[in-house]
Amino acid sequence: MPLPKESAEKRAPDRAHRPREARVTTILLIGKMISAHGEALCRIRNLSNGGLMAEVHVPLLVDDPVAIELKAGDQLSGRVRWLCEGRMGIAFDTPVDVGTVLARATVRSIEQGLVRAPRFAVDCRAELRGDGRRHAGRLVNVSQGGARLEVDFEAEQDQLLTLAIPGLPERKGGVRWASDGALGMAFVEPLAFEELGGWLAWQQSQA
Repeated sequence: MPLPKESAEKRAPDRAHRPREARVTTILLIGKMISAHGEALCRIRNLSNGGLMAEVHVPLLVDDPVAIELKAGDQLSGRVRWLCEGRMGIAFDTPVDVGTVLARATVRSIEQGLVRAPRFAVDCRAELRGDGRRHAGRLVNVSQGGARLEVDFEAEQDQLLTLAIPGLPERKGGVRWASDGALGMAFVEPLAFEELGGWLAWQQSQA
């Protein structure tokens, strides 16, 4: 239904003087969020020069200070501005150039071949199975793509093992390196964002 002429004239100046919103770039990046709760996995949904929207599993509050570390190494700091059903808006302390941030991430990804997923320091028991044997181990850090463990057996590079961590689905992976009672695994199938993010939040709640 058309607006009366008088109403339309009253609204026109409001639109004319309304500040233009900063350009928002829709993306899907995985990063590490650092807050008073520790480190958490986050998924960035969109990014602008003044802030971003992300998904995260930790219980934050409006105005909490946070920092988000991207895969390529950039760190963006700011404060929580809103929260809604697992998503949050963060306003940066200092505006960023979105094009530069994304371009730098792309260049570094090419230079490094494959930028590894964010890793999270943990300390929990784990079990490794391979060649019909079971071995107890200690999980030192974990990412969506792999893990580092302390073990009491000699593993061989490229050996296929099954990793069992309480609270997470079992994952098969290959040994990338092994040295001095420790080894690094690369998962055959990465952990989903929801799986690892929820598990990390649960681990923090148990500490």
